[in-house]
Amino acid sequence: MAQAKNAPPPADGGDAAPKKKSKFLIITIVAVLLAGGGGGAAWWFLAGSKGGGSHETAHKEETEKPPVFTRLDQFTVNLQRGADGEDHYLQVEVDLQVANEKVIEQIKLRMPQIRNATLLLMSSKTAEELAPVEGKQKLANDIVTQVNQILGVKDPKQGVLAVYFSAFVIQ
Repeated sequence: MAQAKNAPPPADGGDAAPKKKSKFLIITIVAVLLAGGGGGAAWWFLAGSKGGGSHETAHKEETEKPPVFTRLDQFTVNLQRGADGEDHYLQVEVDLQVANEKVIEQIKLRMPQIRNATLLLMSSKTAEELAPVEGKQKLANDIVTQVNQILGVKDPKQGVLAVYFSAFVIQ
């Protein structure tokens, strides 16, 4: 037994096992921290781009509002005689795209003025002017300008934004 006291340490490396376990534990902790940090960073960037309250997000919300429309009654007008000397009629249905519901209320209050101005504008055209797409687009732009003027709108983005024809017949 005296030899056992002086005997060399066992060859299985009794001290090596705790060192291997501590290295494995440190590597595992570092890997978990890196994975958690990477996941957290990914969440931060993805969540920040969706609802971070940035200027771009606010601008997108403004532009993603559903459009607001109101319909004017159907118009039937005599057109000016053109080069062919024939009488022509225009029958049209007009939808106005407006900035918001308040503009619709203003339009309802001034409907007789708006219908009168629109009738006079349409009846001043010839069939030849209105036949091409460009003629219809010009008429739509003229109606926007005229209605906004009647409503007293200074900023076009606060009144009638566009005119759409849901029916357009020239006879």
